[in-house]
Amino acid sequence: MLAFALLPARCSWGWIDSGHKVVALIAWEDLTPKTRAAVTQILKGHPLYQKDLQDNLPEGTKPEDAARYAFAYAATWPDKVRGQNHPMHAAYNHPQWHYIDIPFDDGVETPPQKDQGEGPHNAVEALTQCSAELKNPQAAADKRAIDLCWVIHLVGDIHQPLHTVSLYSKQYPKGDQGGNAELVLRDPPYPDSMANLHLVWDSLPGDYKSEFIDQYIAQGVHSDPQFSRAKMKSLLGTTDFMAWAKESNALAVEDAYLNGHLDTAVAPKGRSGAAPDKIPGLPPGYMAKAELVAMHQVGLAGYRLADMLNEMFGK
Repeated sequence: MLAFALLPARCSWGWIDSGHKVVALIAWEDLTPKTRAAVTQILKGHPLYQKDLQDNLPEGTKPEDAARYAFAYAATWPDKVRGQNHPMHAAYNHPQWHYIDIPFDDGVETPPQKDQGEGPHNAVEALTQCSAELKNPQAAADKRAIDLCWVIHLVGDIHQPLHTVSLYSKQYPKGDQGGNAELVLRDPPYPDSMANLHLVWDSLPGDYKSEFIDQYIAQGVHSDPQFSRAKMKSLLGTTDFMAWAKESNALAVEDAYLNGHLDTAVAPKGRSGAAPDKIPGLPPGYMAKAELVAMHQVGLAGYRLADMLNEMFGK
């Protein structure tokens, strides 16, 4: 966690692998048979289907389970390609696609936005582009497979509250980069629990190595009445991507930043920077509430992803 805290540039991974897989597995449960067949066939067009989407698949796995496995791993592919040694890194690593900085102005004026050139510039624009390309049956098979990976991933990213915000305050006049510039003790008073705020939220759905546990968490969220489709009926009527981002932004302001009252320390710049002498701990009850918010968001993301794909392929 310390290594992440000291990175000089914004490091926005979205939910870590388990969180993205849980979103995909919840969606998989709600895909129609026709949609499952369509997305399974599209993913097989991925240039690295066996290496990246079937990696470590147990021998003898049934075809339907292998298809679900590939769909879950597709959710993590846009993070996998971030590695500089990945053969597709140069062409398909898009760091700016993973988030959208909707400002939270806490007593200071937000600096003017710079011209970023040709887009997509953020998660909303990227999701819009990739979903439009995915709908085109005439597009190249490898392109559609990569677009599908991005769509699955970005729906998850937009529902991570700290992927939709940057706090501007007297302490963070240039923005906190979605919590990446803020240090806290996740488990006060223990100093070895230091982490940047963004990583705290990325990790909330869990960090598991077992595919069984990812599936177990997904089934638990999917079957829990408090995270059910019925409970989220009004939210599921909203299909606009920017509206999704604004919902997450409101959660960030209220539950991540505590409406500007969360006490944090400024992360040092550069890998060699010294950590602050005093790092505040998260207040009592903070993590318990954050965990519920995270499970709500992965459930909502999974349902919305399923609805999107069923609309594209299930009719």
